[in-house]
Amino acid sequence: MGKGTPEYFAWLEQARSLLWQGQIDDLIHDCQIFSSIPSAEKAVYDAVSYFTNNHKRMDYARFRQQGYFIGSGTVESAGKQIAGLRLKRAGARWTETGAVATAKARAAWLSDQWDDLAARRAILPLAV
Repeated sequence: MGKGTPEYFAWLEQARSLLWQGQIDDLIHDCQIFSSIPSAEKAVYDAVSYFTNNHKRMDYARFRQQGYFIGSGTVESAGKQIAGLRLKRAGARWTETGAVATAKARAAWLSDQWDDLAARRAILPLAV
């Protein structure tokens, strides 16, 4: 199975399917099958190490079931919406504490959780 062959693309599709279904152990096992190919030894080691070390973060089936988005697009968009539009305004200067507080407030506003946050804040004692 050389790179770019139909078998290669079929294996990649199978690997994607296993990831999507949250079958990381099966994917690790499939990767280990290629460890006997000398030219693939390092790539197999790297892949097995990566999947093993990130096993809990790659349970995509469970995350989807819990309503989480899978993929970086949502996170990248949120970063742009939360940080880019508010924190990078012309002339803006932020301390780290101020930037974190502003980002949290912006995230609450954009996720329609502002009223809940404001209600909880209203019952807190004032700082002296």
